[in-house]
Amino acid sequence: MKVLVTGATSLLGRTVALRLAERGDEVTCFQRRPSATGLTDHLGDVTDAEAVHRAATGHDAIVHLAALVAPRAPWRRFVEVNIEGSLNVVRAAAGCGRLVHVSTPSVAFDGHAAMGPGTEPARYAGRDGYARSKAIAERRVLSATTVPTVVLRPHLVWGPGDTQLVGRIVDRARTGRLALPRGGAALVDSTYVTDAADALVAGLDATADPGSAALGQAWVVSAGDPRPVRDLVAAILDAAGVEPRWRDAPGAVASVAGAVVGALWPGSEPPLTHFAARQLTVAHWFDQRRTREVLGWEPAVGLDAGFAELARSYAEHPVR
Repeated sequence: MKVLVTGATSLLGRTVALRLAERGDEVTCFQRRPSATGLTDHLGDVTDAEAVHRAATGHDAIVHLAALVAPRAPWRRFVEVNIEGSLNVVRAAAGCGRLVHVSTPSVAFDGHAAMGPGTEPARYAGRDGYARSKAIAERRVLSATTVPTVVLRPHLVWGPGDTQLVGRIVDRARTGRLALPRGGAALVDSTYVTDAADALVAGLDATADPGSAALGQAWVVSAGDPRPVRDLVAAILDAAGVEPRWRDAPGAVASVAGAVVGALWPGSEPPLTHFAARQLTVAHWFDQRRTREVLGWEPAVGLDAGFAELARSYAEHPVR
């Protein structure tokens, strides 16, 4: 099978592309700069409909991960990349035949704890540009697609080489800037990167089955092993060889501070936003039984073995 993977410079995108190639699929990576996967690259931007069409021509399916993930990008950029870019992929997929669209559980975040239910509607309409644009994109993809499509929402993906979640936690702990709302008491799910990638591959395989219950639906993917935020952070810092130290911030204080910092921070990436503070304050974990049933997938690595892999990676490439 010939598969186009968009966004293969990300941790998850790169891992998905490599997993597909390892099993014998012919993979092309589409993004703005070389993917460093050793696979075929077709450079371009998802905002360019013609470039997406050219890259997709001759492929059997698309796995769409490319997205703008930024705390404070202009709303128009979120629209261009996450919404219009996704619709460009939908139109290109019409000539391929199958599509996996990668979303995020944040599309259903309403400011309150989410415990148990696997997948809620993509209803987020708040001020966070990423979550809002991804919610709109998910709804439009499902309403506009004309080919077998599965939407997957991997939750808090991490692993060796991660510059987003892991990299930020380690950097802020080393510089004394790490603060955890409510001391990290909130119970949350997360997902080791190869487990998340395998779920996406399973979603792609589901698009080949016309009778699959996965089709036309969104599914949250996680390890199904919820732990307090402080335990996840401590395990990451321990793997990196960094002293597990952070400041405790009461939930309400963190939310207000996030709103102020997010508004006044001079750079493009404030250390805390109201949305991030609120997410870290409340529990969010998901019942994975139905997801695993319809995808025929379950985590092969899990969290503890994943932390061991992370530690091995840091042992080979120590934090400096």
